[in-house]
Amino acid sequence: MSTDIRRRARYRTWVRGTRLRRFAAVSGVCLAGSALSPLSPWFLLFLIPFALFGYITMILALTVYRLAPRGGDLQRRIHELIVAKLGPVPAGRVLDVGCGSGSLVVKLARALPDSTVTGIDFWGRDWEYSKGQCEDNARIEGVADRTAFLQQSGAAIEFADGGFDAVVSCMTFHEIREARRKSDGVVEALRVLRPGGRYVFLDLFGDREFYPSIEDVREAVARAGVSITELGSLADSVPLPYPLRHPKVLRHAMLIVGTKPSGAGR
Repeated sequence: MSTDIRRRARYRTWVRGTRLRRFAAVSGVCLAGSALSPLSPWFLLFLIPFALFGYITMILALTVYRLAPRGGDLQRRIHELIVAKLGPVPAGRVLDVGCGSGSLVVKLARALPDSTVTGIDFWGRDWEYSKGQCEDNARIEGVADRTAFLQQSGAAIEFADGGFDAVVSCMTFHEIREARRKSDGVVEALRVLRPGGRYVFLDLFGDREFYPSIEDVREAVARAGVSITELGSLADSVPLPYPLRHPKVLRHAMLIVGTKPSGAGR
């Protein structure tokens, strides 16, 4: 039995481990400070920041649990929803913008045996993803020969216009720091979709912290010369248990599905 067969693919959740550990550490310090109250009742004031940071830590930890296999495997189910929404793609090229640890790329490669799938990501230092991890996972899952992973920014994708038959993205556009407007990432991803091609995007399109309004997103899609055939809340397609419906988790997550009309250009 080969080493790759014995090994299991390692996929990370969308929650930054470093962020969770920082909030947990601050919560611990605050709790320890309040334990000094026998010396002075003023130390009880540490309970105020402990309540705040403890709550944030709880939300993050429960989110990791819900997304991971042991807590419902919601991240896998969401990726499978994107694959299902994309539907059959004739033999061709598929692009995943913001591939993380490669989970969605692998699922696409398995569902589309006649296609090649490319994943791009910036793999910033504050994320626990890497190109090597993606390549390892693809090799372990048996799809390394039909997948490729490249370090690129979603704000400036290094492929020609119309170079892909399908484009997907999952929880990425709001994370693109180089984009002046988050909707610019949507336009850039659609630029590389060929006329007649199909796209499926999931992001926090309903969150005004990132997008002024859903109309702003609609206008970005129209600016790219692409139609929308489906737009709706993620919660309408996948049950989201607590705390995934929290406004700082996935309450504002929306799916956009559509096609680029044949003959469409920039």
